Amino acid sequence: MSKMFKKARLTKLKSPVFVTGAAGFIGRRLVNYLLEIDVEVVAFDIIACPEALADSSSLRWVKGDVTDYEDVFQAMSGVKTVFHLAAMVGDWGAADLHRRVTVDGTDNVFRAGQEGGENPTVVLASSIVVYGQQIGEGTCHEGCSLGNTFGPYSESKQAQEKLAQAYLQKGLDVRIVRPANVYGAGSKPWVEELCRELKRGVPALIGGGDFNAGLVHVDNVVDILVRVARASGQAGQVFNAGEEEVVTWKQYTGDLAKLIGAPRPRSLPFFVASSMSLALENSYRLFGVTSRPPLTQEALNLVGSAHDISMKKTVAVLGFRPLVSYREGLNEVQHYMHASAD
Repeated sequence: MSKMFKKARLTKLKSPVFVTGAAGFIGRRLVNYLLEIDVEVVAFDIIACPEALADSSSLRWVKGDVTDYEDVFQAMSGVKTVFHLAAMVGDWGAADLHRRVTVDGTDNVFRAGQEGGENPTVVLASSIVVYGQQIGEGTCHEGCSLGNTFGPYSESKQAQEKLAQAYLQKGLDVRIVRPANVYGAGSKPWVEELCRELKRGVPALIGGGDFNAGLVHVDNVVDILVRVARASGQAGQVFNAGEEEVVTWKQYTGDLAKLIGAPRPRSLPFFVASSMSLALENSYRLFGVTSRPPLTQEALNLVGSAHDISMKKTVAVLGFRPLVSYREGLNEVQHYMHASAD
């Protein structure tokens, strides 16, 4: 083990556990995992409880709005561990909406944690987008400074982390997890939307795509989130959530294309994609178009950059080893896509 890191003792998860964004892609997996290990869960989301979870005796589903402090405060009464996943997810959208949901919503969760009297452990799900342009410039480790942003999503994620640091100074036990590009059955950006683009024959690769895509399976992210919550003495610590297995965008999109019978993925030169994304964003803003442009600078930073997301700290401190390999994850996606087509 590196002398830089000291292995943390993993303790029993403090219950009840509160999960915001419980109906989302990662949230659903996390809630299901917590129920499997017999943890009492308070799930919080703006939609009603999914029918598949309605009969679980260990689950209390609260329909509420993360932007409403009273909703959050009441739902968090008595909880010992908090996983805060609720956020505006996507590389486009109104900046004020990102701020209201992601930033103000996070402030509500942190404030409720501090004012509720239970002193919970709070795990914030951030994102590697906080590294900004550094994603394509070298190794991104947890000690890197926050990079240049490309839009409201990365801006709001950085603002979340700054709030976390502020509340840490006020005595809140908050820890940060930065997931890489999360895929798996049900992933909208990296499975469903990408498959639609592949079927249309739209270029899905930048510069050939023969570089690390920074993919991480959703179950591996869930495992890291739980390990971070269970780790003793980790208040204020940041952990990347990725995988050391290198899968390129070329390999991944090619594998997806085969699964769905789509043409071989096409590519755009980086300089063409860069000029196009900037022009599209400017024109959409100028003419007040609210739909997402075909390519954004935020997306380009992820699909057009070689990812070197260090997992040294997560492995050394938390003892993380992937639960799901790339091949296993791809098989899961294949079953999901076939079931969805039936």
